[in-house]
Amino acid sequence: MFKAMQKLSPEILHPKQIRASVITHWLKNYNLRQVQYMAGHKYVSSAERYQLNNQDELQSKLEKLHPLNVNK
Repeated sequence: MFKAMQKLSPEILHPKQIRASVITHWLKNYNLRQVQYMAGHKYVSSAERYQLNNQDELQSKLEKLHPLNVNK
């Protein structure tokens, strides 16, 4: 099944990438404890590893506050 998935998306190199993206998606939609249970993690810290900083928010802050972008 993974080989068929690779043909559709060659950038996927390993099945762990799919698992990580699913867990990351769950973290956006469910609370941390629910994700811990769904992923089968024994410890919450295992699920926390998949939390991403909100990159869109960080990018907008960078654009807003960066000295080269500040309107004078």
